[in-house]
Amino acid sequence: MDDAPGAQGDGQPAGWWRDRQTLIRVVGLCALGFLCMLSYAIARPTCESLFLDAHSSDDLPKVWILVAVFAFVTVAVYNRFSQRVDLVTLYAAVCVITCLLLGLLIVAWHLKLPYVAYALYVWKDIYIVVLVEIFYSFANAVFPIRNARWFYGLFGVFGSLGGIAGGLGGGELSVLIGTEHAIWSVVPCLLAGFLICSVLARHAGHRPKRESAEAPTMGDGLRVLRRSSYLAWMLAVIGVIQVVITLIDFQFNGIVEAAYPDKDLRTEVVGRVYAAVNTGTIVMHASVGPILRTLTVSRTLLAVPLLLGMAVMGFALHPGFATVAVAKVASKVFDYTVFRAAKEMLYIPLSYAEKTSGKALVDMLGYRVAKGGAAMVLLVLALPALSPLISWINLDLIVVWLALTGIIVILFRRRVSKEEEIHGRR
Repeated sequence: MDDAPGAQGDGQPAGWWRDRQTLIRVVGLCALGFLCMLSYAIARPTCESLFLDAHSSDDLPKVWILVAVFAFVTVAVYNRFSQRVDLVTLYAAVCVITCLLLGLLIVAWHLKLPYVAYALYVWKDIYIVVLVEIFYSFANAVFPIRNARWFYGLFGVFGSLGGIAGGLGGGELSVLIGTEHAIWSVVPCLLAGFLICSVLARHAGHRPKRESAEAPTMGDGLRVLRRSSYLAWMLAVIGVIQVVITLIDFQFNGIVEAAYPDKDLRTEVVGRVYAAVNTGTIVMHASVGPILRTLTVSRTLLAVPLLLGMAVMGFALHPGFATVAVAKVASKVFDYTVFRAAKEMLYIPLSYAEKTSGKALVDMLGYRVAKGGAAMVLLVLALPALSPLISWINLDLIVVWLALTGIIVILFRRRVSKEEEIHGRR
């Protein structure tokens, strides 16, 4: 899609609402963002609380390894369809499949089948990364960079509103009717997303150009990744980032488990922490356009690890619930807002195959496999003698994050100049 009608010289997309297809896409994605994060804000604390009730935080590294395994399988299946099917139609299909799987898992939970808590944890980690991947793959395919930096912030605001509603509402619902029953409220959120996709696909979908008559495979995706040093460096930095965030999550869960042993109260507290995350993301999402316009994509990507490093340093010096909560909130807020928007724009100048199959390997697989790698590290670091070192190791990893980001910034600037980013048609 070309620039939205009436785009101003400073890159702000004025008058885009006069183009019917653009309007439908923006409104549809805002609605999907709200419903997607509403569902996840309910699913995440309930699944995490059920897991901690059935097992303990010491078992988290094991389930993260399982998530990595299932992420690999999911990417293999996803790549069969991502370049051949309208991405909005694919999103709708994933919503339905997610609901069916949840229904089966809840029934299994009530039947007290073994390891269902593991399956629920894997389910919530996989479904959200698939939906978010499809969401941004579609957005990257239809919006140019100078419009994306404004629209992506708008999508994020609606997603944050959904996250706040789910975090607060889901927590209250868990206390009233129990965590096992509150999780059912995920289903209507996803089915509403399915209905919106049906309209969006019909009036403003994006039919991919088939580069081959055969369905792409995992091997095709790996070849795309192997041919692109750009994607390889992105995979490296995302891997490091996810290890950093996973280590923060591990420390957070351990402290929450000790501070709040009651299952339903713990669900409410975790929900409130995530509500704080989403409150922060609203402010940051609303500022994404001006931030990216002022700092540009490059400087924004470099600023995030510097700010997160300060929060991690605070917890390393003064460990406790308050400081780990700050680090947790900071890691999620930055990851969900300015970093995600800037990171997604790195894909816009790439080919469609790189934006779909290659991006799936970098984001979907990179995010979850890195989490599995972090789990293996934690199996060693969780030893009493080594646990105090986790925060300091995290600070070292943030330095690596900065170095890798510097390389990616150079590669991005070779494809898109600062002038093109602000005023051009990419």
